[in-house]
Amino acid sequence: MANKPSAPVMNPIEQSGADYLQTHRIPDLFHNLSAALVYNKPDDPKAFMIDFLEQLKKARLAGLASPSLVQDNDLLSIFRMLDPAGHGHITYSQYASTMEALGVSNYNASPAGKDNDRITFEIFSQEARKRLNELNATYRAQ
Repeated sequence: MANKPSAPVMNPIEQSGADYLQTHRIPDLFHNLSAALVYNKPDDPKAFMIDFLEQLKKARLAGLASPSLVQDNDLLSIFRMLDPAGHGHITYSQYASTMEALGVSNYNASPAGKDNDRITFEIFSQEARKRLNELNATYRAQ
């Protein structure tokens, strides 16, 4: 039986630093900032990052939605792709897999319409916006 290598043990200073970064969601912040940079490819990345952080700060202070790559028109496009016949609803399975694809793992597992397998755009977009805002609000502890 082969021995599996164990995870490296951090010394107390490294562990303290890692805990600090996780507590303040710094890896999430850098991930969101990097994704926004790659998506937008601004001519002046430093000015873009400053603006992104200022938007995040304004969102925190005013209780507004945090900067996000996924906008309302994107959610509508996604919903229309899932409902090409225009029935006005998608299945719960489509809802759940789309939330996962958006990176949302803590979505509402029992949204209105689940019982009859008909999730409307209103429910889909409300839940997506709420959960994406939680993900993007890196100033909040999870």
